[in-house]
Amino acid sequence: MMKTLLFIFLLCSSLKAEYKIIENENIFKVKIKNSIFEENLVNLKNQINFESFMTIYEIDVAKATNETAIALNKKGVLEKGVNLGICKSTFALQMLEENYNNINFCPLSLSIYQNKNATIYISFKKYKPLNKNEKNANKINESLKDLIIKSLD
Repeated sequence: MMKTLLFIFLLCSSLKAEYKIIENENIFKVKIKNSIFEENLVNLKNQINFESFMTIYEIDVAKATNETAIALNKKGVLEKGVNLGICKSTFALQMLEENYNNINFCPLSLSIYQNKNATIYISFKKYKPLNKNEKNANKINESLKDLIIKSLD
């Protein structure tokens, strides 16, 4: 019995989440397998705090949309799903210095969600400059990508 439990523990502890980066001009997304949603959410929040971002809001989108689906006699789409609004004052200042209309991008938004197949995704809609001479977009997008990847390590 003890040998079986030890074997199961060793097997589970050696499992590492597998992830794949999916990216296009509009979105950065990481597809995660062999992982637990709640652990990924906690790791993401910890990395957000570690990188000196503030979490402005947290919305359980899956819960809200699943309740709406039930009311409309439909099936929910997501098993679990949270949107996190995050802000870093240095990024906000840089964005506003380039163009005060960039206030529309504050706070930046990250999403973590799980579909019915137990596949987990962490994503964000890429920040795009409002004017062609703005230079902070790549820096902000790369920082958000780095934040997500570090939360998976």
